[in-house]
Amino acid sequence: MKAFRAAATATVLAGMLDRPRPHQIAEAAMIATLAAEVAREAPGRDARDTLTLLLSLGAAALGGVTIARSTHQPDPRGNPGAFRGGAAWYALAQLLIVTLLWRRGARPHTGHWPARGAGLLLGAGLLIRHDPGSLPVLSGYGALLNLMALLAADPHLTRTHPDAARLLRRGGWMFVASDLLILVRRYVLRDRLSRALTEGVMLALYAGAQRNLTRGLMLLTRRS
Repeated sequence: MKAFRAAATATVLAGMLDRPRPHQIAEAAMIATLAAEVAREAPGRDARDTLTLLLSLGAAALGGVTIARSTHQPDPRGNPGAFRGGAAWYALAQLLIVTLLWRRGARPHTGHWPARGAGLLLGAGLLIRHDPGSLPVLSGYGALLNLMALLAADPHLTRTHPDAARLLRRGGWMFVASDLLILVRRYVLRDRLSRALTEGVMLALYAGAQRNLTRGLMLLTRRS
């Protein structure tokens, strides 16, 4: 836990200070601490679940490193190719999490649709207005992200795995909020201070999302 907090703090600070290489290293180290935690507790779960969790974290690490390369550019919109590449890696990570949640009985439901719909409309609106060329890739990623968050908040999990459900629900919402802030920072904000502050909040939410989702999935997949 201490290693994760140190790496998460370093990630936030490097992002706010616009230091791409330290940001990439710190974010990769943050994900590595979670992967190490999953590996340590591997005997307590099915090997297929452990592999799926580790592959998801690996894809997230590659996504984070790639997007960091796109984010730290003189142009606020960064490198569109790297941004889309990072989103593709994150799409794979979300697909693997969806697989784990589905295996454990999580299904779509009607909870919190106004908030979910508002988030989808905001993200789609920013892309359509500012970066329509990225719409196919980013909308596909957004669909997987929102499906993951929807399954993570399935009330069925609250009844069957209350501790895991609390972490998963929180992690799903934090991930959605973090990604919306990425779009706001990329397409709306222009002054250095507001971009730095938004980057810090976004990375803090992202770190919390990964921590909560990983711990929730570890509890969810633990052998009885």
